[in-house]
Amino acid sequence: MINFIEISNLKKKFKLSNGQELLIFDELKFNIINNSVMSIVGPSGCGKSTLLNILGLLDSDFDGQYSIDGMNVNNMKNNQLSNIRNKKIGFIHQFFHLIPELTVLENVILPGLIQNNKVSAITKDANELLDTFSILDKKNMKPNKLSGGEQQRVASARALINKPNIILADEMTGNLDEETSDVLMNFFLKFIKNNNMSLLYVTHNHKYANMADCKYELKNKKLILM
Repeated sequence: MINFIEISNLKKKFKLSNGQELLIFDELKFNIINNSVMSIVGPSGCGKSTLLNILGLLDSDFDGQYSIDGMNVNNMKNNQLSNIRNKKIGFIHQFFHLIPELTVLENVILPGLIQNNKVSAITKDANELLDTFSILDKKNMKPNKLSGGEQQRVASARALINKPNIILADEMTGNLDEETSDVLMNFFLKFIKNNNMSLLYVTHNHKYANMADCKYELKNKKLILM
């Protein structure tokens, strides 16, 4: 088994308004192997979203070692981190983060355009993803005309457009009803495995957490395999 992401001796602190420091992670160690599905559970405020931001190269203010696809990121410049993030990592957020002024199709192709892919090629890929997610008929609509489940499908398609190695999902079903969440989780897990990708998702729902190959709990500033 090959580790795609390796984290060791991770420490993360936040400075409080009173001048004191709050330690979020302490000597945390975590590996993500290729083609794996992993979940993380834990109470609100324990640092789950912070960990995803670090793994997703959105937060570089930490102590410890982090390598992704064999590359140590600790001393990389922002443009290097951005390039890796756009090529190798896809994000799915609880609140979708779709751009309201853009159509469904435009939202999905945007990461590909940032990566300087050809418009014709990335549009073809986007249409195929929208078709796979059964929302191709909505491609010319604005996000505010879609249901919550449809918006999450658009966000999922956008995360996949650059064919990343790993998807990081933060409470991707948190704003959806149970029936819609069940459909999305089952579909997405099947898609990830069929396309040999990795998925790490944070959830408060233990039913969904148990659908992963490995389940972790963020507890006492460390990740514990359950």
